[in-house]
Amino acid sequence: MEKLELTRRRFLQAIGFGALSLTLPAPKPVEARFGAIGPDTPLGRVLLHKLMVFDEPNLASPTHGFYIYDDIIRLPKIFYTKSVNGKQLGWYQMGDNAFIQAGWVQPVYNRPNAIVDGIPEKGRLGEITVGKTPVYYADGARNYMRTFYYENTFWVIGKHIDPNGVPYYELWDDLGSGSWFVRASAVRMVSPEELTPLSPDVAPDAKRVELNLNHQRLRAFEYDRLVFETIVATGKIDGSTPVGRWSTSRKRPCRRMINEPNNPNEYDLPGVPWVTYITPEGVAFHGAYWHSNWGIPSSNGCINMRPMDAKWLYRWSLPTVPFDKYYETSLQATRVDVVAIP
Repeated sequence: MEKLELTRRRFLQAIGFGALSLTLPAPKPVEARFGAIGPDTPLGRVLLHKLMVFDEPNLASPTHGFYIYDDIIRLPKIFYTKSVNGKQLGWYQMGDNAFIQAGWVQPVYNRPNAIVDGIPEKGRLGEITVGKTPVYYADGARNYMRTFYYENTFWVIGKHIDPNGVPYYELWDDLGSGSWFVRASAVRMVSPEELTPLSPDVAPDAKRVELNLNHQRLRAFEYDRLVFETIVATGKIDGSTPVGRWSTSRKRPCRRMINEPNNPNEYDLPGVPWVTYITPEGVAFHGAYWHSNWGIPSSNGCINMRPMDAKWLYRWSLPTVPFDKYYETSLQATRVDVVAIP
């Protein structure tokens, strides 16, 4: 199969952010309707090693090319079809007779940031706001085995300037013994206002979350009144997201997640955002940046959510994590009912 022609130079010139080494498919007539590239231009990061291009929005349709993993592409508006088993499938139309599955594209933006001085001694939370950014050692030498992505969150513990005067932030590897370094312009410092609790005046026992595995849907209630609802992606294997009554007794704003021993699905995912645990074994609600298969069981047991939805739940549920803390645990927690109701 022939790979779609790609060009990175035009895109890097357009956004003025050449350090990211982003790629963008060569312009086609259909892309004219997307407008100029800017901080609010919808972009997408390809999540498969070969994301096939279909002639029609149908998995049985012929294919005629592919994008590759980590390509950054401009996104048109998403639309949906039904699969043969009745599941909703999202699609993007990239041109005439050119359709790709939305479930394997991470929606992103590219929004470089001003540099912040005075990182507190305890550190503070930062969020990646570009499609992708390379990870470096302290001396600025590229670590080619690692890239961080849009909406990753990390605990920032320092700022450094390389010999060429380029600023970097030092990010804590919360599951290892070292640090990571990224260009400071790729990181936005999260403000205290963003993490203020939602509905703090509601009694703790009046908040409740219901997760329905059959419908892949989360609903949040206050005094039995629905206040939030969203689609999620739970465990692929029956029982990996356990049915029962649980509670959100511990939380952290970011986490590096690595597969457990003897788990055949190998993964190493730094910067997982907005982690709200519900079981002692570590099943949690959290943002996901490695797929967009909402409504389809896709995880190893955790409840994958759009990062913005996971952030809402993180702020609304108990316990409240103080702005200057990386981890919080408490007996005062929010009830979670995991059910499998047709």
